[in-house]
Amino acid sequence: MKEPLLILDNIRTGYNSDPVLREVSLEIYPLDFIGIIGPNGGGKTTLIKVILGLLPLFSGHIHFPSGKPKTGYLPQVSQIDRSFPITVKEVISSGVGTSGKLLPFLSSNKKEKVRKMMDEAGLGGLSSRPIGELSGGQLQKTFLCRALIDEPDLLILDEPNTHVDKHFEQELHEWLKELNKKMTILLVSHDIGTISPMVKTIACVNRTLHYHPSNQLSEEVLKVYNCPVDVIAHGPVPHRVLKSHGHE
Repeated sequence: MKEPLLILDNIRTGYNSDPVLREVSLEIYPLDFIGIIGPNGGGKTTLIKVILGLLPLFSGHIHFPSGKPKTGYLPQVSQIDRSFPITVKEVISSGVGTSGKLLPFLSSNKKEKVRKMMDEAGLGGLSSRPIGELSGGQLQKTFLCRALIDEPDLLILDEPNTHVDKHFEQELHEWLKELNKKMTILLVSHDIGTISPMVKTIACVNRTLHYHPSNQLSEEVLKVYNCPVDVIAHGPVPHRVLKSHGHE
């Protein structure tokens, strides 16, 4: 049996003295693709901060059985300052290694790595464009390339489908499907219908965490989990997903 990449053991945390997450436990394995869903204010982003090491714990432990994994992180578009004077190429190059150095201070090999990543993502013609001039999809691609440029073991995406068009959304789905062949992915979303075709399993976060070993949840199960997320399938004819199945 594979060893977990990381283990959250009875985590309790929050801000100041106010707990947001209570008694949260989860094992994340290599090549998992977990969709993290839940209502606004339920603790999804807090969970991500815990995994990234950005938030101290009130109690509980985080274990890395094989050492701390190299992690790439795509924040929400709303958290990105578009007025900051930085180009597409500079954003992506800042993700190379741990030095935080920008071009032209990277080695020729690392510069070539950045160039190749931009070309593969369709950003080659935008390399010198300031991020303030990018569309939502182009901005997401830029910061996703930054998250991927150092070849992480774990990729964390916080609401990557917001403020983007359907074309980019479909492109993102295909991209993540290929990436999951070589890395573990955690994808935070409020829309289970959009992410269910991509993810393998689902974690519902609403102060506590309920893990579901499938990518299909019925409305009834979500109610049991106290996770008020609408279950919608997006296709030629949008419809509610009410597929029932056994769950312990």
